Amino acid sequence: MNLPLAHAGHWYHVLLYLAPILLIGAGLWWSSRREAKRDKSDGSDG
Repeated sequence: MNLPLAHAGHWYHVLLYLAPILLIGAGLWWSSRREAKRDKSDGSDG
């Protein structure tokens, strides 16, 4: 049984809701990576 996929006209509104969530998640992930890298470099001074 093949499941039919809707064309992009049925999915654009989902992307409008997901885009801000994905951007915020990516920003949080990026800032946590930068902070971890900064903490690692600060802690190695001795």
